[in-house]
Amino acid sequence: MFGFATIISAVVGLFSCLVIMLNEKFNGKKGNVHANIFLMNERRTMSFYRIFSWIYDIVNIHFYSDEMRTQATELAEIKESGNVLDVGCGTGYTTEAIIKASKYGNVIGADITVQQLKKAEKKLRHKYIETNLIISDVLKLPFRDNSFDAVVSVGAIEYFPDPDKAIYEMSRSLKTDSSILVGGPEYTWFKKISLDRSFYTPSVQSVVQIFKNSRLKEVKHVLTGVDTFFNTDKYVFFVVGKKNNNLIDN
Repeated sequence: MFGFATIISAVVGLFSCLVIMLNEKFNGKKGNVHANIFLMNERRTMSFYRIFSWIYDIVNIHFYSDEMRTQATELAEIKESGNVLDVGCGTGYTTEAIIKASKYGNVIGADITVQQLKKAEKKLRHKYIETNLIISDVLKLPFRDNSFDAVVSVGAIEYFPDPDKAIYEMSRSLKTDSSILVGGPEYTWFKKISLDRSFYTPSVQSVVQIFKNSRLKEVKHVLTGVDTFFNTDKYVFFVVGKKNNNLIDN
């Protein structure tokens, strides 16, 4: 199923990008676009998911397994009844795991794409009444400093226009000595199929360095993935760290 999901994702993804390129050509507007990485741009990301969202839940479970999301919540040290923020929550797949891990604590899911949030709302709110879903820009999170017991972001960094600022902003909203976890596609595997030109696919070492630049402590990482005959068992990174008393000034 991994291979089938990969093919479907590639076809729909390429079609989505083509639509974006044609729209930009006719409208003559590209906005603030990161050099060489097509979807490292908020406006393009929102346009991309207007199309890609309808297959997202169908293919995502074959790339990001239940075991992987459980691993993410364990690394993030989700506390019982804690306040947790899920940045780039998408359709709520990781959010649901956080809700269970926190024993139905106060969990907020944030995303910039309306289509994904609508799916998350349908999926989560009939099960978990306390779930809060908001539209939010990761570079301008609407929360006070030291608000959360944990901040998690899986499968969103590949779209962040400024990963350094995004991780700093997530850290800002985190309580001292609490954990922030970021997960995403690792460069080594994705460059083999040239997806590093469409998505931000950093090396795990570069994300670790971003964490350290934000003065996060006890930074560690793991590589994981769904093991298939494509040798895909190390295509996703999880980087986790804890907040120091003082973040670097930005």
